[in-house]
Amino acid sequence: MEFFIVSIIILLLCGLVAGFLAGLFGIGGGVVMVPVMFFLLSDLGYGDNAMAIAVATSAAVILPTAIAGAIKNYSGRSFTWWPALLLGMGGILGSMAGSTLSVLIPSQIHILAFSGFLIFMAVWMIVKQCRYLSAYTIKETDGILLILGIGVGVASGLFGIGGGVILTPVLTSILGMNIHKSIGISLTAMVLIASGTVASYIVLGFGAEGLFPFSIGYVNILFVLILALTSIPAVRLGVKTGRTMPEKKLQTLFIGMLILLAIRMALSV
Repeated sequence: MEFFIVSIIILLLCGLVAGFLAGLFGIGGGVVMVPVMFFLLSDLGYGDNAMAIAVATSAAVILPTAIAGAIKNYSGRSFTWWPALLLGMGGILGSMAGSTLSVLIPSQIHILAFSGFLIFMAVWMIVKQCRYLSAYTIKETDGILLILGIGVGVASGLFGIGGGVILTPVLTSILGMNIHKSIGISLTAMVLIASGTVASYIVLGFGAEGLFPFSIGYVNILFVLILALTSIPAVRLGVKTGRTMPEKKLQTLFIGMLILLAIRMALSV
């Protein structure tokens, strides 16, 4: 019973941090929630399905968090929806493929691959800040946005992230978007991407054995409710904090977060 109470407290704190990061950086918080749930489920004796449940449940929590962040970020603002919709539609297709791969690939490979990708994106954003390279960006077209959405969707399905941790640096460094604009687009696209990921994991986990109680497929409803309880309110604080920060400072913090998370995930292996 004591461990159960401690687990709930850990999940509540995890949701708080994940929600704040969602609003601040336009990410879904999955990079925080997945490792926490993975360790908890392993300690509770559900190690065989721990990674799948953690990834699926993280995506389910990201969905309402992303909706709350998108609404808060764009209340009272004019917003071009087309880029976010294209990214989201491509993300749905990619998330289905990524979710399928995630139940086949060992969790150690997931973690190491994601850690390496975070480091690559952090280094890329640092390099792109050089004034001699910042002018070299890819032209934003419907085809490019759709392809990026598919790639982000695959990563979302594999790692249980909403896609913002990948999408935000991609939009800023490759397409040359302002980071505040890219955060808004990330939040909106995440609504569609997370929806595809959740639906895929429910289908993939249908009839699976050894799942944690209160699970629908690989999505655990109990964990979703606990995490969402603190993550959704925390989004508002994250968005408000992000609006008051200069673009360069916000980008520097984002790079630092990517590096720290990459190291933490690599050590967890």
